Amino acid sequence: MAQHKQTAHEFIQSTFSPQIAVLCSNDAELLCQKNNLSFVQLVQPFCRLKTEAHIKDPNNVQHNVQHLRISMVDMNCQIPPAAAAKKLMNDAVNSEQQVMAEGSRGNVISVGDYDLQLSSSTPWFEAYRECFLQTLPPSDHEFLKHCLACIFVVSSNHTDPLAMLQTLSSSQQQQQSQFPNKLPHWFCPNILKYYVLVHDVVEAEASKAEAVYQSMKSSFGHQSCHLLQINSRSLTTVETMKMDTSLPDPWGQFLNKPIDVGKKPQKAKYFIPWEGVDYDAGGSSGADDSMFPTRLDEGAPETNNHVLDTNSHSDEGIDGLGSVTNSVMDHPLALSDESPLQSPTLEYSSDYQGSTSSLNSVQSAMSKSSSFNMQNKGQFPGHGMCLTASDQDRIRIFIHEFAVRALIPWAERQMRTLNDMLMSRTGLRKSLFGTAKKLFGGNPSKTSQAANTATTVVYSKDAPELQMRRLADIAFLFQLYDFAYQTYHTAKRDFNNDNAWLHFAGALEMASLAIFMQGSQGQRAYPDHYMESAITTYLQSCKNIPYAVRATLVSTEALKSRGKYKEAATQFIKMMSEESDLRSALLLEQAAHCFINMRNSMVRKYSFHMILAGHRFSKAGQRKHALRAYSQALQIYKGKGWSLAEDHINFTIGRQSHNLKQLENATAAFKHLLTEDSKQTAMQQNAFLREYLFVYRQLLVQESEETGLQSNTLPELPLPVLDSNATKVIVGSRPLIPQGDTIYATGVWFEDSDMPSWRWKKLEELLVLDANGGTLPLLHRPSLQLFTDGTDNKFSPVSYMKEPITIELYLVNPLKVALTLTDVTLLWSFLPNICSHEKPQLITNEQMVTAKNNLADEIVHGQVVKEIILQGNDRLPVQMTLTPQQMGELRIYGITYNLGSASTTFMAPSQGPSGPLGGAVMGSKASYVSTVYVRGKQKIEVQGPRLNTKKEEMASKVYGPDRRLDLTIHEQMPLLEVSFVDFPKTLLCGEVHPVTVHFTNTGSSPLHKLKVASSNPKCFVIGQNISNEHSSSVYNVTDKSSDSISVNCDLKVKRVIDIEIPGGILHSKSTMGIQLWIRGNDIGGNHQVDFLFYYELAENPQKRKYRILRHNVLVNTAESLSVRAVAQKACKNSKELTSTGQFLISCEMENLSQQQLGRVYVSEIRIKQISCASSRWTIDTLTSHSQKEVCIGSREMLQVCLKASMLQKEKVSNCDVTFTDLTLHDGKILSGRTPCLDFYQRSRVKLKPLEDEASQTQTPSQILAPKEKVDQFESLNSAIQLGMSLIILWQAHVVDSDGTERVCVGQHHVTVEKPDSIFTSYPYMQPPRESGPIQFIKEEVTEEEKKPDFEVLTQLVSYSLQHKTELDNCFSKCRLCCAQVTLVLHNEADSDVTVLVDTSKAQHRLNEYPDTGQTAESPAGGFSWMSQTLKQLKLLAKQTEKILLSVTFSKPGVYNINNIAVFVSYQDDSAEMTLQKQTKPSVITIRDVAS
Repeated sequence: MAQHKQTAHEFIQSTFSPQIAVLCSNDAELLCQKNNLSFVQLVQPFCRLKTEAHIKDPNNVQHNVQHLRISMVDMNCQIPPAAAAKKLMNDAVNSEQQVMAEGSRGNVISVGDYDLQLSSSTPWFEAYRECFLQTLPPSDHEFLKHCLACIFVVSSNHTDPLAMLQTLSSSQQQQQSQFPNKLPHWFCPNILKYYVLVHDVVEAEASKAEAVYQSMKSSFGHQSCHLLQINSRSLTTVETMKMDTSLPDPWGQFLNKPIDVGKKPQKAKYFIPWEGVDYDAGGSSGADDSMFPTRLDEGAPETNNHVLDTNSHSDEGIDGLGSVTNSVMDHPLALSDESPLQSPTLEYSSDYQGSTSSLNSVQSAMSKSSSFNMQNKGQFPGHGMCLTASDQDRIRIFIHEFAVRALIPWAERQMRTLNDMLMSRTGLRKSLFGTAKKLFGGNPSKTSQAANTATTVVYSKDAPELQMRRLADIAFLFQLYDFAYQTYHTAKRDFNNDNAWLHFAGALEMASLAIFMQGSQGQRAYPDHYMESAITTYLQSCKNIPYAVRATLVSTEALKSRGKYKEAATQFIKMMSEESDLRSALLLEQAAHCFINMRNSMVRKYSFHMILAGHRFSKAGQRKHALRAYSQALQIYKGKGWSLAEDHINFTIGRQSHNLKQLENATAAFKHLLTEDSKQTAMQQNAFLREYLFVYRQLLVQESEETGLQSNTLPELPLPVLDSNATKVIVGSRPLIPQGDTIYATGVWFEDSDMPSWRWKKLEELLVLDANGGTLPLLHRPSLQLFTDGTDNKFSPVSYMKEPITIELYLVNPLKVALTLTDVTLLWSFLPNICSHEKPQLITNEQMVTAKNNLADEIVHGQVVKEIILQGNDRLPVQMTLTPQQMGELRIYGITYNLGSASTTFMAPSQGPSGPLGGAVMGSKASYVSTVYVRGKQKIEVQGPRLNTKKEEMASKVYGPDRRLDLTIHEQMPLLEVSFVDFPKTLLCGEVHPVTVHFTNTGSSPLHKLKVASSNPKCFVIGQNISNEHSSSVYNVTDKSSDSISVNCDLKVKRVIDIEIPGGILHSKSTMGIQLWIRGNDIGGNHQVDFLFYYELAENPQKRKYRILRHNVLVNTAESLSVRAVAQKACKNSKELTSTGQFLISCEMENLSQQQLGRVYVSEIRIKQISCASSRWTIDTLTSHSQKEVCIGSREMLQVCLKASMLQKEKVSNCDVTFTDLTLHDGKILSGRTPCLDFYQRSRVKLKPLEDEASQTQTPSQILAPKEKVDQFESLNSAIQLGMSLIILWQAHVVDSDGTERVCVGQHHVTVEKPDSIFTSYPYMQPPRESGPIQFIKEEVTEEEKKPDFEVLTQLVSYSLQHKTELDNCFSKCRLCCAQVTLVLHNEADSDVTVLVDTSKAQHRLNEYPDTGQTAESPAGGFSWMSQTLKQLKLLAKQTEKILLSVTFSKPGVYNINNIAVFVSYQDDSAEMTLQKQTKPSVITIRDVAS
């Protein structure tokens, strides 16, 4: 907030202070010039009284005069003409700049949401105000600037001082009487005359001075004379003190500072709101500012000089770009095309033209120190060096005696005289001229004339109205404010009645000031409407702008001191005009400060008026002030969504900074025009981009010229925007492109970042577990090859020598125009690992030129992208590669490139050198293609994840480390390359396809311990190494009709598979191959299979180092064959002695493929063989089929019936599986060999999900405990388990989408687990169970006792009845026919059971499971069981027991005697027994025969 050095009261006192003329002789001036000062300048710092004085008003009432200030003026000094005054004011403003201390941000205040850095003071405004008031010519309507007295000064060295004083007095009298219109004007005819004798203490004689002084007192009176002794310090002493800079200089603030042409101007510091740092307002280079001339006047007299002309001055833009910019920046506040740099010479007023000498005389008179050049005499330009402290005290005494003994008494006499005169003449005037005034409407003492459109009155010198004004003025000058107000108030009524508007406005102005100066002692409130009326009258009626400005300056100080900032701002804005751009700019700036100083600060009004002020400063040629105003306004508009206004401010700041040769600030300003939020058109953005590039190139050239050396530190560029956190790093080479039917392992690439990484981590963990004997190393960390913002980047990535490192960067173009990037490379620094005591030197490839850096290129081979064209609003990924050649630490910290705009057709002068800094010059003439570019860099600054574990981290924003760009380079390692030959993209469900896999060690070290892990190990089988006699067929076929074979099968599938290497080591540049079979999934669709290869370095086994290689493949499976099978127990003959039965298996096969155009379909499936794999069963066919009958067309079905018989083995091992083959086609396939055997084994295993795999090897107890719990009823379940698997081997004719036919083979598996249930070849997907409603009240859950399935309990024991099928009996002789029946019971379970046989009718007395609904049938009539009806026995596992029963028949017929109820209990407690499932009928025929 702007603050002035003086308070409002002090400023008004200084503005309206008693004027005293000074007339010096030449010898007196010479004495003063020893101090490099004139007499007026010598006494000026001491012209304010330090003590209180007293004065009596005309009513003889004494008043105190506080700190009376006297204004001394040289009688020979003339007020400069208007044009010269404008020049002086312009120079005064230009010489004052805001200077801030080093590292200071000035006055920072918080206003609402804004933290603003504002100017604590406005010295340029005070300098303008002081210069304006000094150059304001006095007017006849007031006497405030008329001299009250004249001081005549003579030296004691003069030959005749008294005569010289008489001469000086006569000269003054002559000027006052003969030239009344010549300056200075005098207050009255009998002014005060005061005589001063100046005595040089060192050189002059004191006795002579005393004698002259006594003569002066006798001649002029002792009250009007003074002896002033000065220069008590000799010149010799001054010479010894000239290097002392600590001496006070009270004259410095009162003297005009001469501009030293040979000295560089001081740099003023401002606060740049873009970066939050200070910047220099002076030239940023050592170049002279004379190349940029300053405008001398404030505007050309033409009325249209402020209108933008886009067709004129095409070179206003920066070096040939102005024509484009002018058409784009068509804005009311845009830079005028008549910029100070290109504007024509401004014309002065006619009275100033041709009078350059008068301007020089004015400047010399206002600064006499310039006329006496002490430097030419070998002395230094100090002030008052010959004056001691006693001399300064004598000057103060001189001023005090002059004011108290001479001036104030004279003022008292003048006020009494004027008051008496007015009292007498007022009464006479009222009586004598009252009637005449009424009759004639005039006053004999004044005449009237028309001036402009208002009536102006010219009073005679002795008019009572002027005498009253003279009395009021002298009272005001000597602080009699109450008396002055009453006099002004009386005078203003007379002036108003006489229509003397100029006098009326002056009286209003001073009346309001008189009330204000009374302060708290006054009884009246400050009449601001008086001042408002005065300013309006000055402007409208009198057309007197200078006095309106003066009234505004004093009125606003009064208003601000009373807190009326809004009214003060209104008055400032009211004085805006097109007449003076400088004045309008300063007043607008003051109005802006008023808005910010209000109780409720109006921040946006402050910024808006600062922009207006900056625009007017620019038109006035004040570039530095324009830059400062726009910079302060930017603080409010920055980041608030006012994008167009912010762009205008930044563009203007950039232009002004460039004109001031502040290229660094200009570059920063233009940089902020190229943002993502820019709402400019494409044409405007293109212009901004070209301006930025050109200015930036100039800055780089300038910096290189200043330093004399080519800097290796690249500048940072704003475009394109680098999305640092999206940066990805891959350690390793790019996956190879497939060649023919050979594909290579996919490895890791940037597209894999979206894939879930936990699967790869789990597979790697399983591999490391297998390689380390089931334990994970303590410091194990998953191997990462792809580093993104989603990975754990706490540790530095590890890479190896001579292996590429690929970086993917995302470049974003926020503009609507295309950007061209050339010679794009990565920036890196490398710290090598050197086995020496010396500290290794950090090596980097950052350099300005694009030439080859031999040392850096030998250490790291970097890729150079020649050209990247980034379209508007585009986001483009760019991939670049580095290949380190040494071990060490590699840090990637940025990219470097040449930035240029797209080719544009415009005339651009070919300027600037063609060099590494940019700008290839195409010939010596102008080019139509923009070739401006700059070389720079952008840093890649990645941010780690936010930490949120500790309390301190939760309370603040703390981010963890992210070291994805800090790589550690290790020694060379083996590098495995895996290729797959003829790997299918599409398979049929169940199709088996052979694939050849080649392993090549492309590294420089040997490898061993090759392993592979997969997310789906059931889909592939790995064979042995490929031999020369390797067959291309999938299955092993033989012509021999061999019997069934038994194979020891371990039904376990490992996710980790060891790959055998011949010799155990795969040496560098060696290749080996293996056979792999892959089988299509039983469910159609897309299936992802992950392979993770693991290998270790073979050279240093103590320090285990392993590497991994990924391969991810997506296999599409199409529907082919569906197999459904059901087993039913076969009926046994009642004469059979054994109860071990057979099963009938009904096998149904369907071709699910449907013929469709453009899609793969199966035209025919031929069933070649059906094999049975079981440890207990063998199969045989019940029917014979021809080759045509086993061919299944599209959507056809084939039914095959098989008979399963139990193997005749006394002891069957669970590990031995017997394969029985039923060949339906030529040739027998060995189903017990690879790959048929392996896929069968995989079909029987149910794998855990990958995420459920254990991370450590479990102990035996950990394995057995859950197994016992799960298999506690296994011995019972074996009663219904068949354990039979059918392998359907088939051959299909497939028609691909392109119409080509191929033949493929495959196999399907159906596991028949129990009888009377349907089993399919495709897995059954159990629908998810619906969860019950959410309960918020915990219920007590009772743990139910686990029991076997009811289906198992009803089939624990199988039984059959053995008897004769036919019996003959003569019922006439014997009424009953008896038959013997043998009940054969067989325990199907592997545990002991208790059996209860019931032949009675009371079968429901035993407990049964409710809800079964199964009861025994009522015994048929005609027969009944005899003897014991209930019999209980215990059967061991797999035991067969026979019970003899008797049955009687009462009549002939055919009877089903199988109505026996068999109850079984698997527990010792037979309280709960289960009725066994009814077997097949047992029929007996009873015939009646004759005796």
